[in-house]
Amino acid sequence: MNGKLMKTADINGRPKERGLILLEYAVSVGFMAVLGALVLNMLGQGWDLQSRNSAVLEVAVDTSTSTTWLIRDIHIATATDIPDGGGAQATAQFTWTDAGGAHVCDYALVADDMRRTCDATTVTVANNITNLSFVRAGDLVTISYSVTAPDRPDISDDIALNVALGAG
Repeated sequence: MNGKLMKTADINGRPKERGLILLEYAVSVGFMAVLGALVLNMLGQGWDLQSRNSAVLEVAVDTSTSTTWLIRDIHIATATDIPDGGGAQATAQFTWTDAGGAHVCDYALVADDMRRTCDATTVTVANNITNLSFVRAGDLVTISYSVTAPDRPDISDDIALNVALGAG
């Protein structure tokens, strides 16, 4: 050999093509594995974010719905069964009279649902509720409770409302 690279040829005189060597194959497989891991990681993060956003939305809806009903009923109520200056209680009743007649609305925690029974019609105002309590000082009713997302205990909202009785 005279120091020059010799080209090899097949029997027909065409240059022989060499295949991938093992190192090139290993590098390409490793590169694809890294790309695959990155894609799976991004999909996992997207799934977790979607789950978290759904839980936050569910807590927000339950919070909004429950506070709307409570504020409305307490504002129009002229009487309640919550003793003035008494301790916290887990249920409350609000009454008022309007052009439609006398109305009685009860609030209670049943399992983990806040239930409103008004004029013999019961509706679930909010789900996943804990620690519901009512306290009264004069015309001010304080309601406290927590809303927690199902399957996501890390997402919750603690509610404390001060609503004036008969303010509406």
